[in-house]
Amino acid sequence: MSDEPILSLSGVSKSYGAVKALLGVGFAVGRGEVHAILGENGAGKSTTLKIINGEVEPDEGEVRLGGRATSAAERAHGDIAMVHQELAVFPNMSVAENIFVGRMPRKGGRIDFARMYGRAAELLRLFGLSVDPREILGQLTPGQQQIVEILRAVESDASLLILDEPTSGLNNVEAETLMNLIKRLRTSGHTILYVSHRLHEVLEISDHVTVLRDGQFVETLENRDLTENDLIRRMVGRNLEPVEQPDPAALSDAPAALRIEGMSLPGAFEDMRLDVRRGEIVGVFGLEGSGAEEFSRAIFGVVPPTSGRMELLGQPVHDLSPAALMARGMSYLNGNRKEAGLYMGRCIADNVTAPVLDRRSRFGFVDPRAIDKQAREDIRRFAIRVPGPEGLPRQLSGGNQQKVMVSACLASAPEVIVLNEPTRGVDVGAKAEVHDVARREAAAGKAVLVFSSDLPELLRLAHRIVVMRTRRHAGEVAGQAMSEESVMALAAGGH
Repeated sequence: MSDEPILSLSGVSKSYGAVKALLGVGFAVGRGEVHAILGENGAGKSTTLKIINGEVEPDEGEVRLGGRATSAAERAHGDIAMVHQELAVFPNMSVAENIFVGRMPRKGGRIDFARMYGRAAELLRLFGLSVDPREILGQLTPGQQQIVEILRAVESDASLLILDEPTSGLNNVEAETLMNLIKRLRTSGHTILYVSHRLHEVLEISDHVTVLRDGQFVETLENRDLTENDLIRRMVGRNLEPVEQPDPAALSDAPAALRIEGMSLPGAFEDMRLDVRRGEIVGVFGLEGSGAEEFSRAIFGVVPPTSGRMELLGQPVHDLSPAALMARGMSYLNGNRKEAGLYMGRCIADNVTAPVLDRRSRFGFVDPRAIDKQAREDIRRFAIRVPGPEGLPRQLSGGNQQKVMVSACLASAPEVIVLNEPTRGVDVGAKAEVHDVARREAAAGKAVLVFSSDLPELLRLAHRIVVMRTRRHAGEVAGQAMSEESVMALAAGGH
């Protein structure tokens, strides 16, 4: 194996107007290794990947592939395969066609479907995915679609494979399968550039880790005896203060602000029950197919349940619709900020005040001064890094987009707050800030219900964790009994 790096960047800079996205970034990636790139949202990771992949030409600096200086056009049509965080699939085509799009095998001038389906079946078995390669991709779960896109990149046999947050849409079993596949690819000589906010994944599979901060190179580390704290300290430039584990016993006498009994939605979940007291943070955890996602949407009436009983602030709820629940003091944070959480084409001010426009209007007309005042207050309160209220969400990093969503969720001063995947796809710094917001709301006497597939997040944040399995209530753990082992035992069917 050649000692020449397969990829090297030297003095790479990129600006968008007055914003310097990258400033003098340089690092090298060895052949046959898994090289992770870490940094907070806004650190420059996305711009770096776009430059490497040939989507963007840097203003300054050089990118070398295989020891040769290259242009963006050469890299865009070169030996690089990239899997973006956002799905780039064809939902109306079959699984096999998605894997082989643009390079379908041919025989006698026609597509060799038998060969294509056979090879696709081999790749699906490699990933442990029990899916018919003839099945239409749109009928698969988002996690399964993500796997298909990864298999497309693997099948391309590119010399450099870039994976940008590849596990963000995967459940725990799928993520573990991907980790094993990456290890096998490395053993077979593939070079992988890996970006993830999940630090335990980075520590599990990477050979080297390059850290970026504020658009600049910080350090490239060999993954030998590294800890998550080592990485966090370099990413944020400081140590994050440890959080004291909440004590559920201190809230045992607090009144229940939300109580659910016997709630069911056929095909989604059955006979669910839970309660959340004032001042309490309760987590809900379940593996893929547990019904947790559907349950979170039903609680807020997005897809109303067909049976069961809900009490909100001590009073029964008869109209289970989002508008009625908001009027009675509940708010909901959607788990998908791009599809259902933010108005990407509207300014920050419009986004954060959308739930309370009636309160910012006079005689039926919106008061622009009230809108601007609230937006500026929320930008300060939630430390949203944006030039001003007129900025657009699509111009922000993922962490700042998430904080815009959180500010909108809390704009109505709710008494019961339901958060669905509140930190999905955000960096450790933004995650800590969102957690601090949840703790402040609970400390102020609000009831907070958090649905998350990130079990370590719930263990750090919640007083109690309700576990779902096979669309039902599987059990509950609290206080000192909360651990990954105890929660997973309930979630996976152990005792």
